[in-house]
Amino acid sequence: MSRTTEETASLAHYNTLRQRILAGEITPDMRLYESSLTTELGTSRTPIREALAMLERDGILKRERRGYRVHERTPQEVLDYFDVRNALESASAEAAALRATELERAEMVVMLKAAAAEQDPERRARIHNEWHRALLRASHNPALAEFVDRAEVLISLKRKPWQDSVAGSGQSQDEHQAVLDAVLARDPELARRLMAAHMSRARDHQLTLLTAR
Repeated sequence: MSRTTEETASLAHYNTLRQRILAGEITPDMRLYESSLTTELGTSRTPIREALAMLERDGILKRERRGYRVHERTPQEVLDYFDVRNALESASAEAAALRATELERAEMVVMLKAAAAEQDPERRARIHNEWHRALLRASHNPALAEFVDRAEVLISLKRKPWQDSVAGSGQSQDEHQAVLDAVLARDPELARRLMAAHMSRARDHQLTLLTAR
């Protein structure tokens, strides 16, 4: 069934607002109103209302007495979502060891080689984050990718500076390589175990940052 013009507009505004929230352009101390967004985005109230409702259902916004705010997560919620990510990404590593195609395995090899050669920490971290997504795709389980993405989004709603990443570190390079070696060897149990250890270290790193504030 094709979308109506109104549904298409609602989805477009949803994507625009979601992107601005995740980029940090809309912060938890800002209040969002239908009326101001209607003017800003040059649209009618109905698609804006639906876009805001969709973001609320996703757990990205929370409704207040007047308007909406970004639903910033507590430190404990951040850690809880990391536990969810650990379970999901460990399962994805196990599945990738069983299901990854030859092309997917080759792509992941190339990505880690590129990360090892990259000198800029931010670009290196981006490559490693993309490698995680490549591993999720290689699991051939769209539900895993969907729920990991949801957990990542909700984690990201906690304000910086806690979000410093371990992805660009040399230890992450070694841990990702070990997971990939297990995937290449078609060893699902080892891939799961190594990914669980890697995600546990990432959680511990974030715990240190959260308690240091």
